[in-house]
Amino acid sequence: MQRQPSTTETPKRQRRSKNHDPSGLLLKTARSLFASRGYEAVSTGDIAREAGLTQSMVHYYFGSKERIWEATMEDMMRDFGARFPLDTTELQDLDPLSRLKVLTRRFIRMSASDPNFSRIIIHENLSHSKRLTWLIERFIARGFQEFDQIISEGVSAGQIKDLPLFAAANTIITASAFTFCLGPMLRDVYGVDLDQPDAAEQLSDAIIEIVFSGITVKSAA
Repeated sequence: MQRQPSTTETPKRQRRSKNHDPSGLLLKTARSLFASRGYEAVSTGDIAREAGLTQSMVHYYFGSKERIWEATMEDMMRDFGARFPLDTTELQDLDPLSRLKVLTRRFIRMSASDPNFSRIIIHENLSHSKRLTWLIERFIARGFQEFDQIISEGVSAGQIKDLPLFAAANTIITASAFTFCLGPMLRDVYGVDLDQPDAAEQLSDAIIEIVFSGITVKSAA
């Protein structure tokens, strides 16, 4: 029987135990493989081999490839929620435009911290799979609704242009999330490594500036 961590163990000891948990290792490995290859090109054997475990362990912990894929998505969303918590009560006194900037900044930082979720979404969009429907119902629709509500409030308040809602929300979300999927290209073209905090922050600032203020310099006249 696997020993459960004692409640007296230090946080460092607990983190070390989690890092050596086979199910956690499988999820971490699956995240990387599904993001780089797509669902169809990855087998449970690939996941096990890359993790240094046996294929039987994948089936023991998750039962099937479909289930480990779903568990991987759930694990990523839990991770984002833990690392980038958003207390909506902290935003209630802000005007709609300020709230939209805070939400966008948070979304950018989530995407920069781990582009794998966005890469997986791209794979699923290309095949328009049932897994995409699952993602939309479980996670994506909720995120769009948060942006939709604040944008609509901003339009009503006269702070945001009355553009088609789907276009405004999609532009902000796409710029915030999928830009970080292009890290290898930017590294080869510009010599910029988005894995470096300074570069990621510069890109984040540029996205906020361009989305909310535009790229043109306004004449003093």
